[in-house]
Amino acid sequence: MRHKSKNTKGYPSQRQLRVSELIKRKLADLVLRIEFFDNNFETSSISISEVRCSPDLKIATVYVISIENEKSENFVELLNQHKKEFRYQLGKNLNLKFTPEIRFVKDISIDQMLKTERLIESTKK
Repeated sequence: MRHKSKNTKGYPSQRQLRVSELIKRKLADLVLRIEFFDNNFETSSISISEVRCSPDLKIATVYVISIENEKSENFVELLNQHKKEFRYQLGKNLNLKFTPEIRFVKDISIDQMLKTERLIESTKK
């Protein structure tokens, strides 16, 4: 008899989705209260749009959006410099067997959406 629990379609499992959402909420709290940000970033704000966990829950890719688009790469660099601290804090706050490795990535979905919208508008003319 074949196990139906294997995910063969490439969709995330319910456990992956639950852990991703839990990590997203905890990271949002940590980003708000962590005090290691530079003075340049104190007045700016970032948002964690999505977290995707690997099937084995060992790697969590965190997609970050900045309101100021030109500073997005700087935010991602800063967050990646301190990813060990984030992982340590997550390990203390989450009740998981393994704390996943964190990778911060700039979220380009809004840029892609705007580009697609402009292309659609140009075809209407």
